[in-house]
Amino acid sequence: MNLNQISMRQIDYFIAVARTLNFTEAAKVLYVSQPAISKQIAQLEHDIGVPLFLRTRRTVRMTPAGTVLLKELIDVQERIQAAVAKAQHPDLGQDASIAIGCLEGMEIGVFLRRAINNFKSSYPGVRVVLERHSFKTLREKLIHGDLDLVFTLSFEVADIPGLLSDFVQAARPCVLMSAAHPLAGRDQIVLGDLKGENFVFIAREESPRAFDSTIEMCRRHGFTPTIVKQLPNVESLLLCVESGLGVCLFDSTIRLYNSENFRTFDLEERAIDVVMAWKRENLNHVVALFTNQVSRDLQGSPIDNRIESV
Repeated sequence: MNLNQISMRQIDYFIAVARTLNFTEAAKVLYVSQPAISKQIAQLEHDIGVPLFLRTRRTVRMTPAGTVLLKELIDVQERIQAAVAKAQHPDLGQDASIAIGCLEGMEIGVFLRRAINNFKSSYPGVRVVLERHSFKTLREKLIHGDLDLVFTLSFEVADIPGLLSDFVQAARPCVLMSAAHPLAGRDQIVLGDLKGENFVFIAREESPRAFDSTIEMCRRHGFTPTIVKQLPNVESLLLCVESGLGVCLFDSTIRLYNSENFRTFDLEERAIDVVMAWKRENLNHVVALFTNQVSRDLQGSPIDNRIESV
């Protein structure tokens, strides 16, 4: 049984013959030749492995298998027609919602507020839900479908198959330390100046890519960081840095509520991309509405900057 080769044309031909019980009449209805219909019906019977019609020189009757197939295919045909009509005139703004996640500690409030406001202006009937989560929770909620779309750092979703992502903005790697740290008074520092310092890290299980890339960055500057604590979330990291327990490497999107208690130094390192990411197989039509509008706002095109994880 070769179901992959069954075409909509064969289905249309079968339904026409089943309704007329006459190959010639069915050909007239479909504006095709009678031999063309006969050939396609014979091929369909061959593909599914059962006869659908009993043919004599004067009559055409349906077999039990043909009757069952007709009943099922009429329903399919009606559903296809209804789906096409719905796609042609979609009711995009009613009874719809989108769940958006943002990486904990990421400061994209101005951009996100503008994006949400623009989207709500265009689709006021869509319910938008926003959540913040740590690295691991954000990834898992996206993978499991609890979130439709997330804003995060590109390396967080780089190895997850079946995702699409759009570039949002570039973030600079930076050093974050307490304002009371002996190095905090400098105008600038380089990563090598932190050799021998205590570091606090986001735990590797939370973000393997962030953990490994930070160590590799330090090694390129001649040292392996002394990690005194691995922490489960950004708030814990900020608390430790603020308390002088260590310094950390982060990116320039980090939210600092009490900025006078911290000192940041930008590093001359490769920028980190902030992206919005969603599952390719997500069938929530609001995802397409939101991502296309945001992409137009950012880049002038809804698809120019789209990449796919494979």
